Amino acid sequence: MDLLKHRQVYILLFVFSFLLYGNTLQNKYALDDAIVITENQFVKKGISGISDIFSTELFTGFFKVKKNLVEGGRYRPLSLVSFAIEYEFFGQNPFVSHLVNILLYFLSVVVLYLVLWQFFRQTKYQYLPLLASLLWLAHPIHTEVVANIKGRDEILALLGSLYTVYLVFRYVESKNKKYLIAYPLVFFLALLSKETSITFLAVIPLSLYYFTSSDKKDFLISVSVLLIPTLVFLYIRQQIIGAPAVTGAEIPKELMNDSFLGMSVGQKYATIFFTLILYIKLLFVPYPLTYDYYPYHIHILDFSNLWVVISILFHLFLAVIALKGLKKKSVISYGIWYYAMTFSIVSNLLFSIGAFMNERFIYMPSVAWAIIIAFGIIKLTSFVKEQKTKLIVTYGGIFLFVLPFTILTIQRNPTWANDYILFTTDVKTSFDSAKSTTSAGGKTIEEVDALKKILNTKPINLEQLKKDIETKTDLRASTIAELLKSGNLEQSIIAIEKFNKKSLEKAIEYLNMALKIHPTYSDALLLLGNAHYNYNKDYDATWSAYEKILKSNPRHDLVAKNWTLILNGKLAPEKKIIYHKKILKYNPSLFENTYQVGNLYGQFLHQIDSAIVYLEKAKKINPNDPRVYKDLGVAYGINKNYPKALEMMLHSIQLKPSDYTTLYNIGLTYEALGDSKKAKEYFAKGNAVKEKSKTN
Repeated sequence: MDLLKHRQVYILLFVFSFLLYGNTLQNKYALDDAIVITENQFVKKGISGISDIFSTELFTGFFKVKKNLVEGGRYRPLSLVSFAIEYEFFGQNPFVSHLVNILLYFLSVVVLYLVLWQFFRQTKYQYLPLLASLLWLAHPIHTEVVANIKGRDEILALLGSLYTVYLVFRYVESKNKKYLIAYPLVFFLALLSKETSITFLAVIPLSLYYFTSSDKKDFLISVSVLLIPTLVFLYIRQQIIGAPAVTGAEIPKELMNDSFLGMSVGQKYATIFFTLILYIKLLFVPYPLTYDYYPYHIHILDFSNLWVVISILFHLFLAVIALKGLKKKSVISYGIWYYAMTFSIVSNLLFSIGAFMNERFIYMPSVAWAIIIAFGIIKLTSFVKEQKTKLIVTYGGIFLFVLPFTILTIQRNPTWANDYILFTTDVKTSFDSAKSTTSAGGKTIEEVDALKKILNTKPINLEQLKKDIETKTDLRASTIAELLKSGNLEQSIIAIEKFNKKSLEKAIEYLNMALKIHPTYSDALLLLGNAHYNYNKDYDATWSAYEKILKSNPRHDLVAKNWTLILNGKLAPEKKIIYHKKILKYNPSLFENTYQVGNLYGQFLHQIDSAIVYLEKAKKINPNDPRVYKDLGVAYGINKNYPKALEMMLHSIQLKPSDYTTLYNIGLTYEALGDSKKAKEYFAKGNAVKEKSKTN
């Protein structure tokens, strides 16, 4: 086929791609971009990190260790490699990443057009490839994949899978062995992009059956060759993840990792069937869209629910059409089979995918929708005899979908500008989701913290304040304009302080909503505790939230870290001791909290015996911290136990030789023991260290 004949189509698809997604170029990173780009240690190594990317599971570069977070594990190195290459040449540059996503999306629709042209070029449906490509290109449900940089794994997987189909057809048509070598390599790259490409092992023979008259020999050769890259991929995947894709490794029993946790078998499958009909609805009416379908945006249902019954009946109807059309090789039948095959692996019917549903899961199956709708429009025109009317019906049908879809896509893209805008926008849709409400609350707190830091730097003028807010926060442009509308620095600062107060109130509201949905959700409890402290220094409310986490996980690292930082603030020593002891009740092995209790007893309350008890406990927990030995030395000295005091101080100075106060104290202790020679020696050492510190 002479590709130049289709250059006008390619130009149209290129322009339309940028019309739809050009406004994503100003977006930053959002959602899971931290996992695959901004906080991924392997990606941030650039090209030198590629070997690590290929040899580890998807989440390892983010968490620094292998984690079994989701059913079956994830091995998708190809998109991470592309991010590493971008990082090597452009650094952390979201503009470049968004541009690459648009270009890859454009290539995907071009390949889709070529595949469909291969299918229908010798039929009476020669307009179908262009119509279906336009419909698919414009669909708003693809915004999660294209506008979110992380979605590149989906783009590459479908691009590689479709191109494999095209090359297989070229081989069957020409018998040229170069295609026999090329398409297994392309399919291997598709598998390295995302595991869902494996469904094309079924899609490709299905397509050959429906759209060629090839003999059994060609059929078997073209399909069997694909088993080689598939088996190689599965072997590599198993070696790295350590478990087959179907069975998966054991994952934490947490609702955010397993949406069906706690459901009966009936409830689980009834809820799944509801999501299946919701996917169909979103294909025809893609509004409202959201990044979050976690519990309980999708509610727990049973088989008495009307929509569940409708879903079952509708999918049985589709199955009948697919089976009846198998012998006749009808286009609608093909579309249904393609949809079922590509959707099967993410449907939750075969195995759990960790979430109820996601819009990106319908990206690959949505090709079937575009084919069926385009076919339906063309069939509709067959009843019209007049050519002019036929064109009006055809273009009118396309216009009916493409125009509103284009508007919805362009409007949806700015929602993916950054985490703050995404979370605080979609929480209005996913208000029954613990994840969405927690994310909105958490990002709101982060924005308040960012604004506080800006105000603490005391900007000298309004221009500087505006610049700082624009570069150091993720606030909407409209919000920034509202905060600075007075045109006066002092008035703007007052407006920001009011905004911060309202934002923290809203954050607490979001987090309380999350906890009504999922009362033991540790992320929400941690953020709620933080919010109560930031909002009005409410220690009791903060501790109440933290304690609920500790009841199920006494060794929660972030609770201990945050609580210790909070207690470093202005608070009476007696209160600090009470609060430190609260966390020690759950985890007595916490060094810092144990040490702080001992220090507070000794330095502020002068209860030396109590101080020694806790400092000795701290010493057992961490025998390498010089502060403990220093404080124990002082405490034993006050109690006139000079030999023990000297022992502790000498140990402290071994760990920290530059501490001149400890050197002085050693001198004083020797003096108390009657060794004036040693006392003078350590006084001299202390003076020398002190003088050296001044010069440095």
